[in-house]
Amino acid sequence: MASAHPPGLLRRLPLLLRSPDPQAMLAVLTEDREEDGEPAPLVPERTRIYVEGAARTEVFPAGPGPANRAFDEAVAEVMRTGRPLRAGGPDTPVALLPLSADGRVAGVLAAGLRSADPAEGSPDDSALELLADACAVRLNSLAHRSAEILAEAARATRTGGFAWDLSRNSVRWDERACDIYGVDPAEFDGDEEAFFGSLHPDDLPVVQAAIAEVTEAAVTSPGAGPAGETGSYRLHYRVVHPDGSQHPVLEHGRVVLGEDGRPARALGLVLRSPPGMTPAMPSLSPDRSRDAFLFSLTRALSKAVTVRDVARVMTDLTRPALGAANVTIGVVEHGGLKIIGRTPVAPELRHLHAPARRVMELAMRQEEPLFLEDLNRLRGTGVPDLGATGPVPPRAWVVLSLSSSERPTGACLISFSGPRHFDPGERTFYTAVAAILTQSLERARMFDSEHQRASDLQTAMLPRRLPPLPSLATHARYLPGTSEMNVGGDWYDVLPLADGTAALVIGDVQGHDAHASAVMGQLRVILRTCADAGMNPGSVLARANRVLADLDTGRFATCAYLVLDPSDGSLEGARAGHPHPLVVSPGTAGELHLAGGPPLGVMPHARYRTTRARLADEETLVLFTDGLVERKGADIDVCIEQMRDELHHWMRDTEHEYGRPVGPEEVTDFLLREDGDPGRSDDVALLAVRRTG
Repeated sequence: MASAHPPGLLRRLPLLLRSPDPQAMLAVLTEDREEDGEPAPLVPERTRIYVEGAARTEVFPAGPGPANRAFDEAVAEVMRTGRPLRAGGPDTPVALLPLSADGRVAGVLAAGLRSADPAEGSPDDSALELLADACAVRLNSLAHRSAEILAEAARATRTGGFAWDLSRNSVRWDERACDIYGVDPAEFDGDEEAFFGSLHPDDLPVVQAAIAEVTEAAVTSPGAGPAGETGSYRLHYRVVHPDGSQHPVLEHGRVVLGEDGRPARALGLVLRSPPGMTPAMPSLSPDRSRDAFLFSLTRALSKAVTVRDVARVMTDLTRPALGAANVTIGVVEHGGLKIIGRTPVAPELRHLHAPARRVMELAMRQEEPLFLEDLNRLRGTGVPDLGATGPVPPRAWVVLSLSSSERPTGACLISFSGPRHFDPGERTFYTAVAAILTQSLERARMFDSEHQRASDLQTAMLPRRLPPLPSLATHARYLPGTSEMNVGGDWYDVLPLADGTAALVIGDVQGHDAHASAVMGQLRVILRTCADAGMNPGSVLARANRVLADLDTGRFATCAYLVLDPSDGSLEGARAGHPHPLVVSPGTAGELHLAGGPPLGVMPHARYRTTRARLADEETLVLFTDGLVERKGADIDVCIEQMRDELHHWMRDTEHEYGRPVGPEEVTDFLLREDGDPGRSDDVALLAVRRTG
């Protein structure tokens, strides 16, 4: 029987507990001992340490690891739940162990094992737990030591720290930050208005423009990835204390993105400039600062494609930059106002939703902005009384009418905590914001309308439903691209044949437009005609290729065409420049290699050879277009291999958990589980088939 702890394991624990950093801990876990040749307990190629930080998870060793989305998701689950998991294949096992200390999970140890069997020299579960505990204790000690050093440095330099929650309108200051801003820590309630209210009036628009510029990169890059970061920033401004004294402040920070890729919080330090080192005051006048804000807003909105994108940019950028409590955007739809974007609102203020809508409708009808400097003083203004809906808190509203020369487009309401006076310069500024937002919404609505028409045409060209077939379970899905006009051209088909077999088709026409959808419809008719004639797959593609070339559509298409006999699983297939289908079972996930030829419509006299194979009872055949796996800047072969690996592990684990084979519908749901992924620009067609007889 194997020992509970491999030889020498206990000798490594003191080394772990004295390691100066996670990189040194890895060396203890993965390097052989030179003095006696004792092998390391873990395999270096598959061993990593993940340490949760304030802004992101740090990975050791540094640098990109293997591209495996399922593995990354497993690490995130261990970090979230604190429960260990196993990952990797039979020949590459990895134990994922939580590094827990002081009641929280500080990281994850991905322990690469030589074998899943402890009898073959790998640490057993108790030994792995011992290693993880030692790593956790050392990480916790290093964190406390680092925190103590940082705290001492902050005290020495009188530096304050802050964390600004951009989605909840709240900010956290430590005692030194409160002192810098002239706020009593005992009275500070976390309202971000304390920051904007402390700014020198001349510096307020300058800071607003700077925040807009910092936030712009984040709100225009939704594909930056979860928990990512934009660039750091540095601000110089003056704060005014309650006694009227003015104090120059330096602020260094970084905007951090949340799980959805949108700005979540700003983290940083503030420092009161010491005597003799007063920073240069902002050089821009308030008017020029507002111009800079408008430039950042225009640049961000110019990258917004859909109405949803415009709403996201407007709410994410303007609310924190203007120090607003809330931003609400509505557009005219079917004769009424539809709210398309709204920043979070506190539960005790949600009774203001209805009157806010009425005021937005009023501004839209009057086609002019409303500046409500104090909601409690609305008598005689023509604005609907808000008191009937409940208590009215101290608030100021800017209500922008969004109207083009032809028709009303919508309205935007920007809410501020407390009464506020809007001088002529500010009113002109908000009028300019309305003009920029109106133009962006009109352009985005035109795009959405064209996109919808293309989607409707594409849907009309696809099969309304798959035909029921004896002894065969099938499921298909189509998804348009998630960015730009990426709709049209991808298709699937299942064709019952007279001899009891079924033709399975997947294809992708060049381009993403109505023309691509029309060519796709022509190809469906051509392929169906050839299938009904009883031609083998190679002959079907050769005939379709000649016809498409003769039609002179200016487009080419990739296609895979297979004929499957459900009774015994025998199949024949051919490819025209299309990715190989996958054959997946609980034990394996591989490609079904079909003889290939050029895409249809490229070489009129091309020939396509037919490949013969067999689909076993427990296997699922997956046909897909390249939009399922293709990502910008990534090699498609690597992407297919990653998808194949993820699908294999998911099927194995799912069938083991539920004790039954997974069906084609579950397979397609798994493969499309990231619908809306901003990294996927292409449209996707997917067909999964499994024998049931």
